[in-house]
Amino acid sequence: MKNTKIVLVAVIIILAISVAYLLATRNAPNEENQKANSADNQTEKPNPMQAQVPADLTDEQKTELKTGADSHAPTALTFHITGGSFYFTPNEIKVKQGDKVKIIFTNILGTHNFILEAFNVFTKTIKDGESDTVEFTADKKGTFEFYCGVGNGYHRMKGQIGVLLVE
Repeated sequence: MKNTKIVLVAVIIILAISVAYLLATRNAPNEENQKANSADNQTEKPNPMQAQVPADLTDEQKTELKTGADSHAPTALTFHITGGSFYFTPNEIKVKQGDKVKIIFTNILGTHNFILEAFNVFTKTIKDGESDTVEFTADKKGTFEFYCGVGNGYHRMKGQIGVLLVE
């Protein structure tokens, strides 16, 4: 029975590392894509997926057609953060001042929460496989620490911290 538990923990750790790797590399452009994109950007090509806007509309009407009826509602920048035994992945988030931010925190192993005091952001303390979502507006510039508050600061002390960079 003890060996089964060890194997199960090892599988969970491998899955967590795999998810972290996929999240980290998902948005990283490779060299081949960068070359193709820079070549494509030299000549502007029409996008067949983009709707054609009639020429006789006002600028405001054109904007509403392109962005949707409620073009004044800001869209939140969404970050998926996982937490496990004394880590967050990713452990650094960059946004611009005024951005609306949505964080989906998923716990992979143990019991954890996500705290960003500078913006009064606190998730529930959650168990393995659970998630909690928080939203806020990054209304001040600076570097702000987020951390796990479980264990009266023990998880934070063991390195379960990260930073939010607001430019």
